[in-house]
Amino acid sequence: MPYLEVNFDSFIALAKITSAPVSNPLNLISYVETAGAGGISFSYGPDIGQMNNLSLLRSISGCRINVRVPADMQIVQKALLLRPDMITICDLDSEDGSVEIPSKLIKDLVASVVNMDDVGVALRLKPDVKQMKEAYQIGIDEVEIASNELAEHDKRSPFLECLEKMTHAIHIGNRNNLRVSIGGALDRRIIGAINEVIDVEFISVGRTLLAQAFLRGFETAIKELIERIDLS
Repeated sequence: MPYLEVNFDSFIALAKITSAPVSNPLNLISYVETAGAGGISFSYGPDIGQMNNLSLLRSISGCRINVRVPADMQIVQKALLLRPDMITICDLDSEDGSVEIPSKLIKDLVASVVNMDDVGVALRLKPDVKQMKEAYQIGIDEVEIASNELAEHDKRSPFLECLEKMTHAIHIGNRNNLRVSIGGALDRRIIGAINEVIDVEFISVGRTLLAQAFLRGFETAIKELIERIDLS
């Protein structure tokens, strides 16, 4: 059964323009583990505030802490100083956040992290079989599949075709002993569809959770998402 990972990027962005309680991640993290979520994630940057105090975060919650970083050696090294549980290398400027391999830069970044004690390394990739095989060859711990393309389809046939493509890529990753998670524009409908056909490690949700938190409250919203994952 997958764990829910709460991505706080949208909450952090909102905190820059409002002081609403739901926009402050530190007000919310204690609910994350209590509700049954297994992970916390955010993108490393100059505006993350107290999220860069991982000792504080760990005093609030025992969830896995996943820090997303661009494919930049200097930024990766700065993020590593935080000692997160997982570093996920992304292209934060691309539409779906995925990187493309093979790439010497990515290979060098992975090599700088992969042997560090207690820090895992993941790549955010498109749901592509070739990309999964390349990921296995460079020795990473986990792949985060970008599910953005799946969320773009509202008609049954293209949605199922895209879901089959994603499922096949995840199967290939599993056969090569890769842990696979997913994230990107996920909502209850897509989470249910994915859970019916494939098992993943983490399901990362951010904007949908923020939207539901305004309507129902954060604690209720996160519990409803976890129930959706459990019932699928």
